[in-house]
Amino acid sequence: MSGTIISTIKQNCRRCYTCVRDCPAQAIRIEDGQAFVVDGRCIACGNCTLVCSQNAKAYLSGLERASWMLEEDAPVAALLAPSFPAGFDVPAGQVAGAFKAAGFDLVVEVAQGADLVSRAYAEYLEAHPGGVHIATACPAVAEYVRKYRPELVDRLVPVVSPMVATALAVKELYGERVRCVFVGPCVAKKAEARDPELPPVIDEVLTLQEAHRLLAARGVDPAKAEPADWDEPAAGRARVFPLPGGLLESAGLDRGILDPDVLVVSGHDETVEVLDSLGETDAGQLLVEALMCRGCYCGPGISSSEPGLLRKRRVGEYVAECRRAAEEAAEPGDGSDDPLAARLPGLRLRRTYSADDQRLPSPTEDEIREILARTNKFFPEDELNCGACGYPTCRDKAIAVHCGMAEDAMCLPFMIDQAERVCIELGVPYSEMRDVHRHIINTEKLASMGQMAAGVAHELNNPLSTILLYTHILGKKLKDRDDLDHDLKLVAEESERCKKIVGNLLDFARQSRVHVESVDVREVVQQAVDAAVATVEPIGHRIDLVVDVERGLRADLDRDQMTQVLVNLVKNGVEAMEGRDGAVRVSAAEVEGGGRIHIAVSDEGAGIPRSARDKVFQPFFTTKSIGKGTGLGLPISYGIVKMHNGTIWFDTETGRGTTFHVEVPSIRVGGQTALIDDKGATA
Repeated sequence: MSGTIISTIKQNCRRCYTCVRDCPAQAIRIEDGQAFVVDGRCIACGNCTLVCSQNAKAYLSGLERASWMLEEDAPVAALLAPSFPAGFDVPAGQVAGAFKAAGFDLVVEVAQGADLVSRAYAEYLEAHPGGVHIATACPAVAEYVRKYRPELVDRLVPVVSPMVATALAVKELYGERVRCVFVGPCVAKKAEARDPELPPVIDEVLTLQEAHRLLAARGVDPAKAEPADWDEPAAGRARVFPLPGGLLESAGLDRGILDPDVLVVSGHDETVEVLDSLGETDAGQLLVEALMCRGCYCGPGISSSEPGLLRKRRVGEYVAECRRAAEEAAEPGDGSDDPLAARLPGLRLRRTYSADDQRLPSPTEDEIREILARTNKFFPEDELNCGACGYPTCRDKAIAVHCGMAEDAMCLPFMIDQAERVCIELGVPYSEMRDVHRHIINTEKLASMGQMAAGVAHELNNPLSTILLYTHILGKKLKDRDDLDHDLKLVAEESERCKKIVGNLLDFARQSRVHVESVDVREVVQQAVDAAVATVEPIGHRIDLVVDVERGLRADLDRDQMTQVLVNLVKNGVEAMEGRDGAVRVSAAEVEGGGRIHIAVSDEGAGIPRSARDKVFQPFFTTKSIGKGTGLGLPISYGIVKMHNGTIWFDTETGRGTTFHVEVPSIRVGGQTALIDDKGATA
């Protein structure tokens, strides 16, 4: 298999190392704190896409090519994996109808290919009665053996997967022009379709999640689709194939899961443990049926948020329903005796596997000790084995560092110790260092968001102006149409609201300089309070606005920009009081020691929820209801205060209210902060 199947979205990666912890192939390399998937080591199991809470891992999309094929002249067949009921909570006939409504010419159950594969397994095991045999229906399992247990490659059952068997049968029945699109829960199928050791019969692979998006893009809702018949070849006993132990039943091997000559395992932890412990003994026969997932109904390509047991139950119910239907129709063997193999005698289901050894070299004990010492682990008792780095033990992480897969800085306890030591040496409390880091992160976010916002705002401004212009023209032309008056007013009001948002975007993005002048701080504060009162919507409660500013307090500020900051803060304070009486207080005073002005805006509202406190200065984040806030007021204020070489922060207490603090230099001379005397002259 080749090509990048799983990639990292760098801006989303947050150094949590969850993907490192849950990768069965140890295919994640950490570089400058970012977790990258190493293509050659990856087995495409897709587990990292499941466990990453930040959506920093994405698998290769098949939507674009599948959509393109549906627009071409060649017929297209949708091959649905036996686990498809896990991803569609509608009757099977409607699933088939939905795909046909989306433009697929044929809709086929891959369970028929599983029937063919099951027969091939039975024949192979009968011809090879001794030794260990590893089932290969799960491509991630086969890849793990090829890359990390190459000595077991000759134990892989040399039979194609149900996906390939179905595609071979479809092309044999309907012609080579038919393009085959596999639809299933497995990301590894995307890699299998590219396997150079297989015939190129799979033209594209869609996960069930992608299939839902494709149907939606083509205006098809499976819940409303007209039922349709499935196309030949018909499926039979192997509909149970995606369940652990399904191979045993569908192949008619007459063995239960308690048979000592059979190992049925699922989940990457159990699967890796079994594969790593397999010996090369030929005593007796051992069949290992392994799935990297807990079952195909739990694959990483299923968008359903339902518990796995419910999805498993839906697959089981579909199997039981098909068997009952076959019995009522008096069809022997519920279709498992379908003579497809006899009709297609030339169907080639055998394949080969070659080793691709990706095992990393083992460092010496001295090399391991030297790497451990770099993170202050000099003795065994220093090894915490906390797992914060994603590796189970400190030694495992040291080995990964030696092989270039990990970094020393991944050791969280060590990095915390180093940070605290630096704080002690600098004489700065650790909490203040965290605040500095948070301000740096916010500044970087605002800079990048500002660039994007400027482009978006300029692109939207012209069409919005055109909409408003023609709305007013229509209003004049249709002034006698009372039935349209409300609609036109609504269009105009919403367009005006959009223009206001665009204006805020431009304010947020504008990298303007501060035009400072010596201003009376009390005047600026009072002006801001008056403006906020004039623009805030009535909330039906008594709110007192209290202004407490030292007389004669002056500062070098950009009057307009600092007024905008205070208006935002006062409006937020008033709106935070919704549902209760109380006061919003605005105070300003010179900081003890001189040289800086401290302004505080306090409310007696409900306080900022704990879950929102780290997002307050993020653009577009707001706790207000739709239509009442754009989430740009505080980010804009943050940027203005920073341009004044100041700081802005807040204190909040649930149920007691919030206070926003702004601290700026009282005067700037040549870009430097200076003191002023009581007459306003530079000291």
